[in-house]
Amino acid sequence: MITRIKRTMKCNQGVATLITTIWIMPILMVLCFSIIPFFVYSMKHDKLISIVNHALEEVQDVGLMSSTIIQNTNDRLSEIGMGSISINGNGYPSYSGSTFNKVLKDDPDPTVSVVLKYPAPNITKIIRAIGGNGSSEETEGFYQITVFARSEAYE
Repeated sequence: MITRIKRTMKCNQGVATLITTIWIMPILMVLCFSIIPFFVYSMKHDKLISIVNHALEEVQDVGLMSSTIIQNTNDRLSEIGMGSISINGNGYPSYSGSTFNKVLKDDPDPTVSVVLKYPAPNITKIIRAIGGNGSSEETEGFYQITVFARSEAYE
């Protein structure tokens, strides 16, 4: 019986596998779950692009970024949970850089633009959650989408 216990104690098969599992499984779990915030980040970006493209179609027809188009765009953003917010006294979404002067189809440069700037979520918080040096700021950067087209406005 004692020899059997000694043989069992000497048998170290599986210990290396156990240690490897203990070290590797948390790393794999972090990698698996870190995909989710990046997916959410990219999906928000795709939604913003589709909303900006819709606004650009309206700007093409009118020839400028009017208050009606801004209101319609803000309404579309609110529908997907990206309503108006204020950070450090600046209001977002911001349309600065868009075409606010009437541009006609026959002008020498009939280019119209729509620029949308909106705070992006801070995806480095996940690094901080696992002990890294991620930022604790609510927003770390901005989505800034700029699109151009030719004006179709006649008058």
